[in-house]
Amino acid sequence: MGSLIVPNKELFICSPPPLSTASSIKVCSRNDPDLSRCVTESVDSLRPSLATGKISDEFRIPPLEPLALSTINMDRGAEFKATFSELLVYGPSKFKIDNLKVNLDKLIFDFNIFLPKLSFKGKYDLKIKLLLLNIAGVGDLSGIIENNQARVKLLCEKYTKEGKEYMRVKKMLVRIQIEKGRFDMKDLFRGDPVLSQAGNQFINENSRLFLDELTPGLERSLSDTFKATANEIMQQATFDEIFPA
Repeated sequence: MGSLIVPNKELFICSPPPLSTASSIKVCSRNDPDLSRCVTESVDSLRPSLATGKISDEFRIPPLEPLALSTINMDRGAEFKATFSELLVYGPSKFKIDNLKVNLDKLIFDFNIFLPKLSFKGKYDLKIKLLLLNIAGVGDLSGIIENNQARVKLLCEKYTKEGKEYMRVKKMLVRIQIEKGRFDMKDLFRGDPVLSQAGNQFINENSRLFLDELTPGLERSLSDTFKATANEIMQQATFDEIFPA
């Protein structure tokens, strides 16, 4: 339990010692008058560990650098079908949290995330019609998306395990806004170099249309990935250890 120190008649609530099961996690007193700030700082301090996946000597999770995403499917009928697989994303550990709102009574965490730049690579299988051009191909994919912002809401719940109370993410809502992006798809039009170059140029000149179709699948994939990561971390400590009185 945290200690109370009262110098100059001002009250400060100090965090208790780190958890033994995940010693690199900074805990926050549930009575902290600025709980949102404390939670933000706790996540920021965890950033290097999230990047490598090494939370402590005894506990590891899949690393954020690079972040492996599940397959993203886009399907808007016969005119727009695409699958992106074996995706590796570089840069997610550079995230910045802003405007965090914490409601411990309802176990809701609401915040903004800013990601300046994400680069990615993977595989694609594409058959789309953009305006008057039919574009198709199967091959390697790479690209960059910049100035990415997301609104995230974590809906959590408590559960009991071996007589102790823990917290987990029940649902994670993610809404992404991507300012701009650039794609490079190898072997469009069965590898015809002229048509492939023209197809990539056309996609990038109309990237807003492409990004708008890509976003829902990206939101689902990120939500599933980060929900699993959050739950892996939170099951290492009880609710009272993470948010002591």
